[in-house]
Amino acid sequence: MLLLGYQFSLNSRIESLLVQIKEQERKLGALSISAEFFQKIFRHNYLQQAYSSTKIEYSLINYNTAQKVLFHKKAKNEQEGEVLNAANAHLAVLSHLKEPISNDLIIEVHRQISENLKGSWTEPDYRAGRYRTIQNYLGDPFSDHISFTFPGPREVPSLMRELNQFANGRTKINPLLIPGIFHFVFIAIHPFVNGNGRTIRVLEDFFLKKAGYNLQTLYNLSQYYYANLKNYHFYLNRGREQRDLTDFIEFYLQGILECQQNVFKTELLLERMERLHDLPSWGKMDKLDRKMLTYLAGNNELSIKKALKLCSKKLSAEALRLRFQNYIQWGFMKKLGTFKDANYIWES
Repeated sequence: MLLLGYQFSLNSRIESLLVQIKEQERKLGALSISAEFFQKIFRHNYLQQAYSSTKIEYSLINYNTAQKVLFHKKAKNEQEGEVLNAANAHLAVLSHLKEPISNDLIIEVHRQISENLKGSWTEPDYRAGRYRTIQNYLGDPFSDHISFTFPGPREVPSLMRELNQFANGRTKINPLLIPGIFHFVFIAIHPFVNGNGRTIRVLEDFFLKKAGYNLQTLYNLSQYYYANLKNYHFYLNRGREQRDLTDFIEFYLQGILECQQNVFKTELLLERMERLHDLPSWGKMDKLDRKMLTYLAGNNELSIKKALKLCSKKLSAEALRLRFQNYIQWGFMKKLGTFKDANYIWES
């Protein structure tokens, strides 16, 4: 099948992912989520969406700084401004979910992404809120090597008009494929001088919600793309060169499924951490005990060998076994096996 000039094959792997994602989304919708848990996971995704999306573009900002920027709603420099703008754009686009995609909406998202930013010396001009009027290239910013030439600036308006018409049109294509297709083709067009990646990752979430997915913002794809950055760039670049978006769509759908599954893991981890924090002695507990129990809560099991690696001070295996005995008595750990062959798991 030919879509917007690119080959696409609805293969068995993609069909299987579509079925699994739909089922996982149904289960997510059936979750009994407390207001407190929802706020925790929403704040986590609010931060991770913005942080990961800027890190994909090789920002040097660290996680703690990004967290402070979003908490205080104030940016001191260009990199902090990129994180704050990305977070604000993700929130602002939610008010447009009933609208069709349009040049005006895309340009507004880009304007928010680019607000008060000047760009770097390698990409000096955001030209906020308007499509580019100069040629864009993909290559090494520190050399003259060009690996790909994007469509010329005169082609951009018509290409974007065609892309918007595709997304808004009535089609037999599964709605869940639209965000991934739009993502791929948007990057292939590169309609802006700068900020294309951050803009499309906002729009992708917009399309996901329009398709009825992630309406509560329980997960975000930017974190998945950043965690799999080499594959993200590989599938975008190879697909563009081969004029085939099938592999990128598989990668995108796999990301949604993994993100959905992580919600259940996050819910379980938060429940376990709440149990730990309810211990009267948690605040006064030895740092190593807190570290061990936190690891156990997140990983389901803990061996003596792994515990020895977690120790910042030298402890014997026997000393750790005595600590483990306390965890068992507190009701957080269960012992499987005997002595040296023993393994220790979270007691549910």
